[in-house]
Amino acid sequence: MLIEKKGIFLSILVMMSAVGLLASDICLPALPEMAIHFDCQQTDIQSSLTIFLCALAACQLVYGNLSDRFGRKIILIFGFSLFIIASVLSAHASTLTQFIVCRALQAIGAGVGSVLSRAIIVDRFNKLETIKIFTTIFPVVGLSPAIAPFIGGYLTHFFDWRASFYFMALFGSMVLILIMVFFEEKPSVKQEETLDSYGYTDIFKNISFLGYACILCVSYAVFRCYTTESPFIFDNQGFVAREIGCFYITLSLAYVVGNLGAKKLVKTLSIDQALSVGFLFFVLGGLSLVGSSYLFASSPLAIIVPMSIVTIGNGFLFPIGSAAALSSVPSHFSGGASGLLGSLQLSVAALGVYFIGAVSDGRAFFMALYLLAMISCGLFSFMVVRFSVKSRD
Repeated sequence: MLIEKKGIFLSILVMMSAVGLLASDICLPALPEMAIHFDCQQTDIQSSLTIFLCALAACQLVYGNLSDRFGRKIILIFGFSLFIIASVLSAHASTLTQFIVCRALQAIGAGVGSVLSRAIIVDRFNKLETIKIFTTIFPVVGLSPAIAPFIGGYLTHFFDWRASFYFMALFGSMVLILIMVFFEEKPSVKQEETLDSYGYTDIFKNISFLGYACILCVSYAVFRCYTTESPFIFDNQGFVAREIGCFYITLSLAYVVGNLGAKKLVKTLSIDQALSVGFLFFVLGGLSLVGSSYLFASSPLAIIVPMSIVTIGNGFLFPIGSAAALSSVPSHFSGGASGLLGSLQLSVAALGVYFIGAVSDGRAFFMALYLLAMISCGLFSFMVVRFSVKSRD
């Protein structure tokens, strides 16, 4: 194993996996305040998250290939060093343009964590073991969407929006130190002999990989669109940053419930059967969201409760779908496959985030319709994948 103590190994993987989510979500409760500070519209400050996701998507393709060729550790050190510097620069931005540029650099640094944490696991474990590990660490990582806004809400309340970025700089420094001290490079294959035998062209011919990737893209986009638009809905309902930060706790708890359910079901059900259970929650939550947001538009519970049901579904889809997608390609290309998977997810999410502000404009019902349309696309993709796999069999 890379690290002598399994507990330290898993802890580093969790922190690496969580850094991107923490960095993107910690400032969510402060978005209305940041819009006032930079003297811009809601859609303008939301564009900073769109840029963050786009940069996060683009860099994952590069990190995956570079780590396959040069090793994981040196790429990790570069990425987290950039993340720390960019986090501090974001806090010192004086204009919206400067802030967006710094956020893009922060995303480029953060991207190394999610790509290489997945690749490191796939490097050393088979498909079933990978699913078990993913369903072990994903519940912990899944708490970050609750922890980040909660921390960010209180930091904004007691200080201002800049405090969240200083916090992320400290978090990144801690991860970097752990990597430098404990992480031991141990390639499982000779990259120079195998890299040319498989590449992105082969991945795009891999129906299984693309099918599972589509499912993950939609589920992640639904989550990102909700976390981007909901702070403005809660703000319109009269809540402040500290209160808004607390509204995401149930979201992460629901994600953990889904992860734990997936961990149990994969022992007795096939991968596609377990994914079907996840889609059941996914669709029911989406339908409930439309109905409740129409009937109780002024209540935060009208969107918090249905989105928790949707997120239980995500708790099934993310770990199982990720493990299935990455295990469908040769292990020596796990870094490239992980980078492509992350890039696709983030690109679709960025596209969804780009449009949701204009469609919803802080209105719960229109956000619900937008998310239900995306959920329907995910369900359609899943049905097409299952039909295609059965036809090939």
